[in-house]
Amino acid sequence: MKRTTFSILYFIKRNKMLRNGEAPIYLRITVNGKSVELSIKRSIRPELWDTTKNKCKGASEPAKATNDYLDSIRGQLYTHQQTMQERGKVIDAKTLSQAFLGVGEKQWQLLELFQDHNSQMEQLLNKDFSPNTLQRYLAAFKHLGNFIQVQYNCSDIYLNELDHAFVTRFEQYLKTVISCQHNSAMKHVKALKKVVNLALANDYIKKDPFANYTISIKEVKRDCLTQAELDQIASKEISIERLDVIRDLFLFQCYTGLAFADLASLTPEHIQIGVDRHKWLFVERTKTNTDCRIPLFPITEEIVSKYKDHPERIIKNRLLPVPSNQKMNAYLKELGAICGITKNIHTHLARHTYATTVTLGNNIPIETVSKLLGHKKIQTTQIYAKVLETKVSKDMEGLREKFTA
Repeated sequence: MKRTTFSILYFIKRNKMLRNGEAPIYLRITVNGKSVELSIKRSIRPELWDTTKNKCKGASEPAKATNDYLDSIRGQLYTHQQTMQERGKVIDAKTLSQAFLGVGEKQWQLLELFQDHNSQMEQLLNKDFSPNTLQRYLAAFKHLGNFIQVQYNCSDIYLNELDHAFVTRFEQYLKTVISCQHNSAMKHVKALKKVVNLALANDYIKKDPFANYTISIKEVKRDCLTQAELDQIASKEISIERLDVIRDLFLFQCYTGLAFADLASLTPEHIQIGVDRHKWLFVERTKTNTDCRIPLFPITEEIVSKYKDHPERIIKNRLLPVPSNQKMNAYLKELGAICGITKNIHTHLARHTYATTVTLGNNIPIETVSKLLGHKKIQTTQIYAKVLETKVSKDMEGLREKFTA
């Protein structure tokens, strides 16, 4: 049998210079003296290409990434060549290049699949997914696109190029270049993992780049307002109308536990008579589509009554005049300064306060609090359930008296 000769060569095409001053990198596959040339969708400045070693010069991150990619292609070609040989197929430069390119099969690229995922999610907006969830995936898509451009000097990469190094480099990019905190970075990595799982499920890739990679979430201290601070805000004389409105909205959140999105979507129809013949809020959480039944306290009923003739109520059928989340958080900082609250006040702090100070701090069982908050798992509620120093003091008072006696 005639022996098959097979070689792989990388080179740059200086006669096809790109506008950015870089030359495209090409691959030449030669089998038995006949060759096929392919663009590998990478480029480099000519002075950074080593014509002797046929790879990038230096030890920079972009150079390492490109050289790793060249080695990956080389490995894939040798695997295809061996597989074709074992199956008794005719091996020439054309059939080998077609096997590498997956001719006859759709070769998905990462951002292409990510965009397809986001488009499907957008079609199910407010049905299976909330606007906040979509925004999170759109943000991850944007960061991933910029990362690929910076790290690999191209607009997209094929799914079979993904490996463990890609994932770890993306995490590092988020933390260093984008300045994401650990948990924020993990949210973007988690979005990438979902798209990778989609690729695995559809057999677009065979190897999981997330193998041996763990998405970890660091525990974050969740602050809340004390009852004294709540009373301080409620009793403060405020002459600025917009801050007075913001104060009412914030207190309404603190005594109902509603997230901002749920607060903004309230209509008069959400108030119904509960099993105890008192007024309750009957809402479906925007984030989880979970039904919540929340009894109204006198303070929240007073706030609702205060705005019954407000234009937002009359024209838009809104229960309360809620501004944008961005504006409300900005005004809350002003409110905090006026009221002498040193903690960082924001809309979600109200939900923490309801979970901790208003309910758990008043001996409401955690199972009940979980239902009031609309959590699907009680473990989620336990994140909010920090033990109050005042409750510790109250619980220990009887023990102190026992030992004193």
